[in-house]
Amino acid sequence: MTKSVGSSVSASGVPHERDDRRDRQLFGDLAAGRPSALGALYDRHAASLFRHAVALTRRRADAEDLVHAAFVKLASLGSDLLGVRHPASYLHRMLHTTWLDGYRRHAVGERVIGQTAPTIDQTPWYAAGESIDLARALDTLPIEQREVVVLHVVEGFSFREIGGLSGVSMFTAAARYRLAIGKLKRALEPTEKGKT
Repeated sequence: MTKSVGSSVSASGVPHERDDRRDRQLFGDLAAGRPSALGALYDRHAASLFRHAVALTRRRADAEDLVHAAFVKLASLGSDLLGVRHPASYLHRMLHTTWLDGYRRHAVGERVIGQTAPTIDQTPWYAAGESIDLARALDTLPIEQREVVVLHVVEGFSFREIGGLSGVSMFTAAARYRLAIGKLKRALEPTEKGKT
């Protein structure tokens, strides 16, 4: 018996294999009206989706809301889930489109009522013990670049998968990654000030 797998990262940050076969089975169970499948999918993917959501929103509370919204949407899809070949990519795509829909609605609302965009929550999204310099450098990246770094480096998605779930070509995803890595390297280089 073989299983279809790809690399990913567990909640502890340790790489493990994505089990598409098991996830497809859970999608089938959810489509058949077995609600326990939703809980199993949540347990398997919530940590990964949360990291992706944080890359998009930069706020823990918003990231949690986004993950929950994606799972609510997933629960309503029924038989549409039966044809999904790569559930992990599908879930990340759903998260991305859910965020994009909310982002667009917010932007339209801001233009309609003439307010300025809200400031980013100043509470750091990174956990204690993580590299604060790296987290701060990631914060400086545009959303699209931050997203591709998290999906590629942390979650183990290929550029083809990232392009598919974010609605751009594989080459655009790779270009965003290259730009982001260049900016991160410059941001993390020790400054020459103070050296004689």
